[in-house]
Amino acid sequence: MTITGADLEHFIRRWYELWNDQDKQGWLQHWKDAAPGEPTLEDPVGTPVKRGWELAAELWDRTGPNHPAVRIEQIILGGSEAVVVCHNEGTYRGEALVIPSVDVWRVNADGTSSVRSFWEIPDHIPYGKWTAKTGSALAS
Repeated sequence: MTITGADLEHFIRRWYELWNDQDKQGWLQHWKDAAPGEPTLEDPVGTPVKRGWELAAELWDRTGPNHPAVRIEQIILGGSEAVVVCHNEGTYRGEALVIPSVDVWRVNADGTSSVRSFWEIPDHIPYGKWTAKTGSALAS
């Protein structure tokens, strides 16, 4: 079940496309179809790891309605892993929000997946308080 090359790139591009379309159910289903095992998210790196579909869905909800759009600037593929350089842009409470990020993806042969996102949490974003305390301290 390992996803590599063009299939991995297609999965990742569609994942961000559904995120940008504000399609939570489509986003979750697309992810489950490609990697049905347990997902883990470290968002951002240094915060507790969120494990499982329930926390993935909650992460979506915690980012708030009309979360920032993600523009992929570069994808670098290697086997069943990828590095995605992104530009996140939107508004929060009427204030412009621009966050550069780098996401490291891995899709394993057993159907599990992990995303480790490197970005800095703006102080005024409530998501930062939630992600700083939610999840497991164990590495993914």
